[in-house]
Amino acid sequence: MHADELTAKALLDALPRAVVVCDVAGRIVAWSAQAERLYGWREADVLGHHVLDVLVPDAVREQHDTDLMAALLAGETFVGERQVVRRDGRPLHVYTAVAPIRGDGGEVVGIIGTTEDLSDRRDLERQARESTEHLQLALDAAGLGTFRWNRETGEVVWDERMEELYGFAPGSFDGTFERYVAALHPDDRARTLATIEEASRTGAPYRVEHRAVLPDGRERWIAGAGRPTVDADGVVTGAIGCSLDNTVVVQRRLEQEAAAAAALQAAEQERLHRERLELLAWVNEAIGQAATTQEVMAGIVRVLVPRLADWCSIHVLTEPTAKVPEVETYHVDPDMVAFAREVAERYPYDPDAATGVPAIIRTGEPQFYPEIDDAVLDEVGADDDARRIVDQLALRSALGVPLVKRGRVIGALQLVMTSSRRRYTDDDLTLAQAVASRVASAVENRRLAEQQHRIATTLQQSLLPDRLPAIPGIDAAVRYWAAGEGTEVGGDFYDLFPTAEDAWAAVVGDVCGTGPAAAALTSMARHSIRQSAWRHDDPGAIFGWLNRAMLEAGTDGFLTAAYLGLRHAAAGVEVEVTAAGHPLPVLVRRDGGAQFVGVPGTLVGVFEKVRVHPVVVTLEPGDALVLYTDGVSDVAPPHDLDDAGVLDLVAAAARDGGSAEGTAEAIHRALAAILPIDRRDDDIALLVLRATAP
Repeated sequence: MHADELTAKALLDALPRAVVVCDVAGRIVAWSAQAERLYGWREADVLGHHVLDVLVPDAVREQHDTDLMAALLAGETFVGERQVVRRDGRPLHVYTAVAPIRGDGGEVVGIIGTTEDLSDRRDLERQARESTEHLQLALDAAGLGTFRWNRETGEVVWDERMEELYGFAPGSFDGTFERYVAALHPDDRARTLATIEEASRTGAPYRVEHRAVLPDGRERWIAGAGRPTVDADGVVTGAIGCSLDNTVVVQRRLEQEAAAAAALQAAEQERLHRERLELLAWVNEAIGQAATTQEVMAGIVRVLVPRLADWCSIHVLTEPTAKVPEVETYHVDPDMVAFAREVAERYPYDPDAATGVPAIIRTGEPQFYPEIDDAVLDEVGADDDARRIVDQLALRSALGVPLVKRGRVIGALQLVMTSSRRRYTDDDLTLAQAVASRVASAVENRRLAEQQHRIATTLQQSLLPDRLPAIPGIDAAVRYWAAGEGTEVGGDFYDLFPTAEDAWAAVVGDVCGTGPAAAALTSMARHSIRQSAWRHDDPGAIFGWLNRAMLEAGTDGFLTAAYLGLRHAAAGVEVEVTAAGHPLPVLVRRDGGAQFVGVPGTLVGVFEKVRVHPVVVTLEPGDALVLYTDGVSDVAPPHDLDDAGVLDLVAAAARDGGSAEGTAEAIHRALAAILPIDRRDDDIALLVLRATAP
């Protein structure tokens, strides 16, 4: 190959496109390196072959391919896309430019063509087209509208879907940023614009969610996402993005949030309800454990602080005629209790005060101050000193409710929140009224019980001797222990009185029942026994007269009694013991031996005649004789005592007690150790006679 031929071949191979040169017969005379790579044929394999046979075989050749070749050989040019075939048979889409090669005389001596593979370009175009189609499908499926905003000009370009989202007819949006801003809901406008402005400042993508006000006044929730656009210098020029109708999602979310809030509120209400029930249970327990009005008050304030208040006070008119209530106060800070008492001393209770506890008690109306502020202090006419006290006590919220029982206001319950963040609500007022109702019932019941106890005690004392006579050689002690709450007059009694100059009588009796009937019968028994003894009747006559009086009076009850006649004798004190249906007295000798003395007799007030059997014993110095009622032994198991148990208890008490008083106290301790007196069902009367040296 000549040098000029080498130079031409090198030029063809250096070109970036495939180059094919043919003679006037269409035979290939040159085939560049790019042609080898594009078509898959080596130059040596195609030189001398007709170009159509190589690139457009007969199997795929059409008439226009032959016609085009003829035109080219005739001197025409062609620029355009063609379909050829590679050596491996695969079709190849190419872009071709073909021109004639002319000789010195202008005649066509050959043709030259350059070719570029369009497959990659077609793939890119196809991919771009498919991406566009996919994007449009996604936009359509999601109902997305698109926008472009030019920050400098303020121009906003919306597609039809975007216009539809904001309620505009196609093409009716004026393309201004101001019109877009006007479509934003007033409550969402500032927040949305702040988000866009921040994105414009930072260049970061952004998301917004806001309401749009449509031209017809309807509201629609719009969710949008945007990305700032920048120029070559990185300066933000605007934004592009898309938006969709998010109303259903937002409404569902709002419904879920509302449901969650409702569930939380229900849970909170349940918690509060449970706490209120627990509080009322604590209140009931405190009331149940209280025996007196003062104990009720003290227990309640300690239950309510800090569960319902930082500071609580209960004010109770303990008597219907009382003007100034008793007060019980409790505070989370003990120092504040002392200060509150100082304030109470500085400002004595004024029943006519216009506000506070006096007004609540006087009017029976609650007072409720959810927030104690200057307006409230102005309303109640608080002076400067009162305001200082409010500040010192840190009063923040308060309520007060009356204690009402049987239509009568008997006091007030006052609750205060101080420095805590809690504030009273209507529910707290309702709860306080429920507490006050329980407290009022408890206080009134305790007041009535205390009143009844005082009456019973007074009446019971009237049925017993005021004082005991002095008996030479005898140390005497008596006791009366009321069972339970002591609100009923019992039928147990004792008496010790002189019957002659050197004679005395002692009686311990038990009337069946309690209350006024028992009191009347006890009074009758004491009077009848004394009258008979003073007439020097014998024990049989004494109980006979009493039995007749009871039967004639038509009483429903009966009586048991142990009667002693005492007189001095040479060996000591002679005692005649008579029992009428009553537990026999216990005689404890100086040496510690104990025995029952006497013979059981019949009940009094049941049969036409009473049968009794007097027995005489002598008390020597150091001996003790103990009379008692059946409340000592007749107790429900396992606290009951049989005869042996009674003897052991009395003997031990006489041994340990030393004196009559000591013996009585020792018996009390022993009985209380078995079962406390206030838990027993029956009263106990006790008389102890202890012989001393003359």
